[in-house]
Amino acid sequence: MIEGIGIRKSFEDNHVLQGVDVKLYKGKVNMIIGKSGMGKSVLLKALVGLHEVDEGQVLFSNRDFTAMNYKEKKAVRREIGMLFQSGALFDSKTVEENVRYPLEMFTDS
Repeated sequence: MIEGIGIRKSFEDNHVLQGVDVKLYKGKVNMIIGKSGMGKSVLLKALVGLHEVDEGQVLFSNRDFTAMNYKEKKAVRREIGMLFQSGALFDSKTVEENVRYPLEMFTDS
């Protein structure tokens, strides 16, 4: 199970997630439904560690992902798969950073 407890995420003055709680169950169909711009993608990216949360906890099978160091997070990320709705690039990163991201995430160096 992936659980988000009191997730808060802002981008400067834009408070996207304000105390969101969510539980996603293994082996079940889990849906997050909402209007465009409501924070669905930000929530999912926060849950898988693509965005650091400003406040709250993310738990993977009761392991506190938000309290883990880089190496521990990297091990947990090997258990995660995420399919993006459209383009799989981070608009907050340069082209080089987008290319380097999976290489840094999934190689030991």
